[in-house]
Amino acid sequence: MPAGADALFQRLPPCARSVFKRRLLSILFASAMAAIVAGCGLSPDWKPAPSPTPFSLKLPTRVASNLSAEALYADTTRHSGVTSFRFASLPAGAVLPPAPLGDSELDVTVLLDARTTIRGELYQTGGAAAPAILILGGETAAWGALPNKLSQAGFVVLALQIGPAEPARHIDLMLRSLIALPAVNAGAIGLVGEGRSADLAMLGCAVNTLCDALALFSPTSRATLLNMIPSFGERPLWLSASRSDGASHAAAMSLSQALPGQAKLVELPSGFGTELLDAAPGLTDQLVAWFTLHLKDA
Repeated sequence: MPAGADALFQRLPPCARSVFKRRLLSILFASAMAAIVAGCGLSPDWKPAPSPTPFSLKLPTRVASNLSAEALYADTTRHSGVTSFRFASLPAGAVLPPAPLGDSELDVTVLLDARTTIRGELYQTGGAAAPAILILGGETAAWGALPNKLSQAGFVVLALQIGPAEPARHIDLMLRSLIALPAVNAGAIGLVGEGRSADLAMLGCAVNTLCDALALFSPTSRATLLNMIPSFGERPLWLSASRSDGASHAAAMSLSQALPGQAKLVELPSGFGTELLDAAPGLTDQLVAWFTLHLKDA
């Protein structure tokens, strides 16, 4: 430090000297770092590139009804579930026609998004626009005669197999897949679910105006479903549960009491989900008549 500057520095109060030293050291450190960066060939203003932002792609919903069997079923065995790679180009919500010579002439595949497909059965009336029912459960065969009897009563029926981890947001895609089918009256749509699928059906129907009537077999999530009552409103609700299953019976009882609209509660001695249809002779016919009243005769 020059002599004059040193004399001036000595005259400063102790606290001022401390501040001066800290600032001088900061200036020297910044100058040294700038020299190092410049020596590495980088600009002092250099910053790392920002990370890429993820995005989501939503696909439209429509029905794939004009594809030939050769385009859909490339395997020579032509069994249900053996499909060609051309499925990858189809839109979300597409309902594919049944495979020739497959396991069932009613088998269909629904594409929910680019990576999710589910299997089911489709019953079509073949006439003018008709009300339709979406049935959700673990196995389509467990519903017994219900899909066929609904079809005979004049309903288009789409019964889908979904797993317990199916997200509730997929219910909207399933409903849109149903109303996109030919000869479906989009103003008269019913929804049926059992067990965990009943909970999903309630959650999906409550926030979707496409759903006009709902039937639940053994709903389980009492507190969650009660929270959906304000959104569900006064739409008709069918509830079936057994007294031997405390959780589903309590959920069904609470929902029937909280609903501001029409609620029909069927209590049975035992059974869970689709087992209730076998435990009560005539229950299938009662449900068909209930849907006819609220979707066809309303």
